[in-house]
Amino acid sequence: MMSMNRSRASRYRRNHKRGVSPIIATILLVAITVVLAAVLYVLVSGLTRTGASTPYEIVMTSTGQSSGTNTYFDIMSIAPTSGLTTSMFGLKVTQLGGTTLTVLPTASLPATCVESTAPTTSICTGVTGDWYGLIVSGTSGATVAIYTASGWSYASGSTLALSNGYTLYVVTYVNFAGSGAVISAFSTGTNSVSGSGNL
Repeated sequence: MMSMNRSRASRYRRNHKRGVSPIIATILLVAITVVLAAVLYVLVSGLTRTGASTPYEIVMTSTGQSSGTNTYFDIMSIAPTSGLTTSMFGLKVTQLGGTTLTVLPTASLPATCVESTAPTTSICTGVTGDWYGLIVSGTSGATVAIYTASGWSYASGSTLALSNGYTLYVVTYVNFAGSGAVISAFSTGTNSVSGSGNL
């Protein structure tokens, strides 16, 4: 009798087994597909992303100093990461102890100091209390870009692609040599830019 009851119970369970309804199954399949697509998108976008995560560096190495009347030129050779342009970064000069020195206002730039074919040392002079920067062509010796408080200005175009063929001049009214002053680059856009050199 007990065996018969077990047999009936077993048949009942077999006959009343039910699967997931078609609607629930469809919803589950759609949900799984959406999750897999989202995971795949995140993985692919992480592998192909460019721009914001691109690191650039400009190595600045002192190669000496020249001077004129109340004017000192700290001369830096530059070794930039390929693709670095002046539109991506600015410059700052920091004294020993961390004080950031004032960059020359554009309006105070000496009238003779312009982006031109004239030799740098004959057209640019120091201005009391401030500094400014020049990018100089390694072939012609001409100033091709000037850095002031307003940023960069150019002999031509709206930016300058840097290479090892250029030299950075830091123009000052006082002698920075041996003072522990450091010039460094900082990012002005979405790409990271770093690099510094002792004056």
